[in-house]
Parts: sequence; structure tokens; C-alpha cells
Amino acid sequence: MPESGPKVGHIRRYVLNFLTMAEDVLYGLLAIAFVATALWVMVHAFLTINGSSAESIVETTLDSLLVVLMIVELLHTILLFLRTHKFRHQPFLVVGIIAGIRRLLVVTAQETASKHANTSAYLWDLLVTTLVILGLTWALRLSPSKDVIDDE
Repeated sequence: MPESGPKVGHIRRYVLNFLTMAEDVLYGLLAIAFVATALWVMVHAFLTINGSSAESIVETTLDSLLVVLMIVELLHTILLFLRTHKFRHQPFLVVGIIAGIRRLLVVTAQETASKHANTSAYLWDLLVTTLVILGLTWALRLSPSKDVIDDE
């Protein structure tokens, strides 16, 4: 029976190495998918500009660029993980803040363009979204500011 101990340790090490490599490959593929998605969103935004009104162009472009910014922040998180094998929560807070700002801008643009204004629902939406942004900003402010990457 004493011989099974070292064999189990070797098997465990090989399995862990394989799973770590598989995790890196999956995160790499996810990063490539994020890059492709960001490029597609930018191209789609550019193609939808033709023949649109100025308000529609601003709304579509702003919305698309903020989506791309969120994708880039998520890509940054994946790259940090691939370099350090540590997850940081700050990029997710930044993505939440950007998503909240995007929501504020889109809701405001839609309400401005809308002829039948539901002011109460609009104001509640703005209030809740603003509170979420403030909460995420507060959480980001309380987060440790030490960066994960060491310049080695």
C-alpha cells in the first residue's frame, strides 16, 4: 500500500497541470471571442449610421462604444488572470459602473426621443441606476489599490 501514495500524488499533479492548462486555453479563447465581439459591435455601429438622424447616430454610437468599453474591461480582467492566475474584483466594479452610466445615457436618450413621457418610471429608473453607480463607486473606492501585476 505505501506505493500508492506517490502514484496518487503524481496523478494529482498531472491532473492539476492539465486542468490549469485547459483553464488557460479556455480563458484565451474567451479573450479572442471578446476581441471579435468588440470589433463586430464597432463595425455594426458604423454600418447602422447610414441614413439615420443625428439623435439616432449619437445614441447608437455612444451605446456601442460603451459596450465595447465594457468588453475591453472584461478582456483586461482575463489578461490579468492569464498573467497572474489571480482574479481581481476591481475590473468587474468598473464594468458595473460603465454599464450603469450606459443605462443612464440610453434611458435619458430614449426618454428625450419619446413623445409619451412616463416621468415617474423614468425618474425611478434614474434614481435606482444612480444609486447603483454610487454604490459600485464606493465599493471601488474602498478596494485595495495595489495592482496585481509585478514588473518582473
